Amino acid sequence: MRQFYFSAGCAVMMALVGVSASEAQVVIRVPFVRINIGDGVSVRAPFVKVYVPPSGPVYGPFYPPPVVVESLPLPMVIPGPKDPFPSVEKSFTPLPIQPVQAPTLEQFSRTFQAKAGAYEVVIVNPITKQPTSVRFMLPEGEPRRVLVRRDAIEFVYGIGRWVRIEFDRDGVQVTTR
Repeated sequence: MRQFYFSAGCAVMMALVGVSASEAQVVIRVPFVRINIGDGVSVRAPFVKVYVPPSGPVYGPFYPPPVVVESLPLPMVIPGPKDPFPSVEKSFTPLPIQPVQAPTLEQFSRTFQAKAGAYEVVIVNPITKQPTSVRFMLPEGEPRRVLVRRDAIEFVYGIGRWVRIEFDRDGVQVTTR
């Protein structure tokens, strides 16, 4: 039994060390081990897969030499009319990109989908008329009502459960109960 494993080990060492690029394909198969020599060396055993590529190009009956393709001349550019689109005005100037307008409280309440999570939105402060960044969190579930007043918006979830966003001259205040 030991002699079998020793001879398989010698075969592996000979395969890895003494291989030269040749036309022959050598396959060694012993129980649970497979060694292929030819297009590089590959060893497959339980939990082991090793492949050593050949050191240089290998040509033989299975691998023909690479085909050399001659380069073709570049296509010539044929001069055309100087102005391919004479009907298009050349004085076209693109319009500047308009910044996105922050919504008012009423616009925000109509478009906002109240789902659980943390939010950071920009809303026009109804007191100062300036865009104001607002951070707030909504609890699980959908609100029963959304109340919009002149200077506040309130998401009512039930008796004693609400999220209120109030605007004043100093900014915004978010209250949760």
